[in-house]
Amino acid sequence: MWELKQLSPEEYDRFRGFIYRQTGIAVPDGKVTLLSNRVRRRLRAHGLDSFAEYYRLLSTGALPGELEPFIDAVTTNETSFFRTDSHFDWFAGPFLGAVLAPPRAAGPHLLRVWSAACSSGEEAYTLAICLAENRQRLAGWRWEILGTDISETALAAARQATYPRRAIEGVPAALLERHFTAGPDGTTWTVKPEVARTCGFRRHNLMEPIDAGPFDCILIRNVLIYFDQASKEVVVGHLIRALAPGGHLVVGPTEGIHDMLAPLVKRSNFLYQKP
Repeated sequence: MWELKQLSPEEYDRFRGFIYRQTGIAVPDGKVTLLSNRVRRRLRAHGLDSFAEYYRLLSTGALPGELEPFIDAVTTNETSFFRTDSHFDWFAGPFLGAVLAPPRAAGPHLLRVWSAACSSGEEAYTLAICLAENRQRLAGWRWEILGTDISETALAAARQATYPRRAIEGVPAALLERHFTAGPDGTTWTVKPEVARTCGFRRHNLMEPIDAGPFDCILIRNVLIYFDQASKEVVVGHLIRALAPGGHLVVGPTEGIHDMLAPLVKRSNFLYQKP
């Protein structure tokens, strides 16, 4: 019975509306099988056999603590180390060069970077590796990398900092040796503590302003493709306000927000700067 059960059109629209109100993510038409499968996991967890009953309990708060597991189940989390390596070439090269170029007063300096919608942490740790590789250039500096996501499951994986082979395929061999420790069976790799401790992770809904920053660099990639126009405008407003003056925003190629970034100066097809 479980394998055959699927959301009715009315139930599909009801769950889509709930997801949108909670996250700003617009589930498109034609995803009824995918959403049915993911919601069904939560029915099984509670021993329920009715989508309608689960929705009633979820939407009324009658299942305490269920909202986050539900969001975890229905959101997509897929990433890897050094995904779109040209972005990290820019970060470790021109970006750091510009950060270090201006004459500065004596004393410690702080670099803040935000990996928005970080999933299981690969992007945040890639940034940390880039900075660790430039430690000598950054003498007298300290840095903080914040990774945020709406999924507590993804954040728990990020904090564990242990990854399977497919996640680290893009890591050059020399960096893998310097910044990871192989598991005993050779199928997993863990980010070394000296890199991991420069990253912090916390839950955050992109539809809400973040109470951190300002940030010298924000990355939001392959995320807003799941948001509709109205939600994107809200998120973009929060991102721009979180940027420090002169800070950079790195976006994915398919986010669909380029026409919303007028307050920023376009530097390339993926890069914008706050005046």
